[in-house]
Amino acid sequence: MLDKKEEEQFTIFWLHPTKGQLKRFHFSWSTLLLGALVLVIGVGLGIGGVLWYQSRIKKELCLALEKMEETQKSAAVLEAQKKEQEEKLKQLTQETEVVIKELESLRELDEKVRNVLEKDLQSRFQKLGIDLSLSSVSVPSYIPLNRFLGELHVAPLGVGGPERLSSFSLVRDPSPPSSSDHNSDFGRQAKALEDNLSWMRTETLARKKSLEEVVEVAQQRDRLLYVVPMRWPTWGRVSSNYGWRNDPFTGRRAWHTGVDIAAPTGRNVVATAEGKVIFTGWNGNYGKCVIVRHQFGYETVYGHLSKILVNTGDAVKKEQIIGQVGSTGRSTGPHLHYEVRRYSEVINPWPHLP
Repeated sequence: MLDKKEEEQFTIFWLHPTKGQLKRFHFSWSTLLLGALVLVIGVGLGIGGVLWYQSRIKKELCLALEKMEETQKSAAVLEAQKKEQEEKLKQLTQETEVVIKELESLRELDEKVRNVLEKDLQSRFQKLGIDLSLSSVSVPSYIPLNRFLGELHVAPLGVGGPERLSSFSLVRDPSPPSSSDHNSDFGRQAKALEDNLSWMRTETLARKKSLEEVVEVAQQRDRLLYVVPMRWPTWGRVSSNYGWRNDPFTGRRAWHTGVDIAAPTGRNVVATAEGKVIFTGWNGNYGKCVIVRHQFGYETVYGHLSKILVNTGDAVKKEQIIGQVGSTGRSTGPHLHYEVRRYSEVINPWPHLP
């Protein structure tokens, strides 16, 4: 009978295939169980490691897919934004061209207004020695777009006309542009639009300055129409002109210092410009007389009045009644002797009788 120790062991016989030797291995059941346990644990750990690795790979793959989807979504959003920006840029370009045309029209209108005002000033005041000429008649108009864009080719508004600002439709290559070329074109369009907006700001300031000057000169012109003698003092027939004439009393050739306007006695006489009354009363050959001092060295004399309706020192407005026609002083009949002086020198009154 086998002893108790041999019964607890497990024996394995192994026969060498070539030498024919027989070998025997003895294992205890506890060792065998421990080995089996270690094997099972090892296999379990190996399978678990494989499963964990697969899970990790799967998780990373999912994250990569999510990032790819987010990237695609972002790219789609950027593409949509890009298209929207291109549409806005196109719209701004069209609006800019409209503003350019309006500024050009405004420049032409500005020149017309200046020309009309210049002619009016020349006809009314320059012959009187009053200079109200515009200091900047030739205000610069537009600046050619190629000043800003250099080598950038721009489609013109028309063929054969003068150089003008135009839209920003770039000349493109017929082949489909690459992404870098597209971005470059987009950037150049944006730069062109930015430069043109800069020009428009400059042009707007120039137009504003020009119009402010026109308004200022026009206001001065309107003011001058009130402070410079520029109307008839009464209504009637010119009975004696300014200059040489035959004296009605002596018949001799004599210099007449004003214009005689024949009118019935009592007809109103008005100031031909606003000013200050510096004399009222009897003035020798002038008879009853009023003298009004105006700006720019002007004085007006109203003689042979039948009645004086203002006092010395009074401030009178243009067309204010200052007296009435009469025949006082050295006179042959009812009329108004109207005289214009500048810096105490008698001048021809006709330029002041529009």
